Amino acid sequence: MPHRYRYRRSHRPVPPLTDPTASPSRQEHIMSNFTDRVLPILVGIDGSTEADAAALWAATYAAKTHASVRLIHAVPEGDWYGSAAFVDGGALERDLRMIGRKHLTRAAGAMHDVAPEVSVDIVTVDGTIASYLSNADAELIVLGSRKSSALRDLTLGSNTLRVVTHAPCPVLLVRSGGESVDPARPIVVGVDGSEQSDRALSAALEFAHTVGAPVVAANYWGFAAQPGLGTGFEGVDWVGIRAHEKHWLDTHVEKMHEKYLDVALSTVSAQSSPTRGLRAMSASASMLVVGSRGRGALRGTILGSVSQNLVHHADCSVLIVR
Repeated sequence: MPHRYRYRRSHRPVPPLTDPTASPSRQEHIMSNFTDRVLPILVGIDGSTEADAAALWAATYAAKTHASVRLIHAVPEGDWYGSAAFVDGGALERDLRMIGRKHLTRAAGAMHDVAPEVSVDIVTVDGTIASYLSNADAELIVLGSRKSSALRDLTLGSNTLRVVTHAPCPVLLVRSGGESVDPARPIVVGVDGSEQSDRALSAALEFAHTVGAPVVAANYWGFAAQPGLGTGFEGVDWVGIRAHEKHWLDTHVEKMHEKYLDVALSTVSAQSSPTRGLRAMSASASMLVVGSRGRGALRGTILGSVSQNLVHHADCSVLIVR
């Protein structure tokens, strides 16, 4: 018997999967009693290989966390069609909806192949993926990391920064090839002492605990990069500063590590810009985790700008934590 998936068309955010008012007659789905978490993991689907990789990552992670997954495809509305709507009587919109549903069904089928126990919901929304995700309740948003596209309204790439900026929950950008976390490669988290970076550290430790990966907490302090200063600046005790920064980092992360003692945790403290340091570490990491904003004292870097840079240039997947 072919697998069936829960399918909806929506003009506004869809209620959580546990909503008792949802009509069973309108839902095609993988039946499962495996769902423990109330809010689903949301995945944007546009037919690209990056989006398919994001769906597979979500399936693997949902199986470990007993979460449900909602796959979302956006179809343009209103003025986007211009005069075509009058010429073809809405045929273009119907074709786009049909193509979108095929993308969703294919992605759901691939997810079922790797994690048949995970409940999958497929939804078509009107408008942009960013508009929907910016207002949707979710445990996590997962997107393929496409950067740009000529079909700006149909693909996820042009909407990525909008989602990262406005989404109310953590956003994971999955690089192609990052369908699952390689336990041999660490999860790297940027730490600067702010509340946002503390939340990022907590998220990194929780992810690592779930997937069995080590964590590297990295603090890059750019004091020497300030105008007029350098490593040879007279009167600056660089040895003392390095020792102080490393001690601060080790002490700071150890408090949060107590909750996840099964996670192997190491630290890196270096004199560099966070962007340069984290980008270099992304080459050997399975995931980078950063806060959406953050400002330290001596550390003094806004992680919001760092996260935006990493969205574009990191070699591995990037998790942005609110």
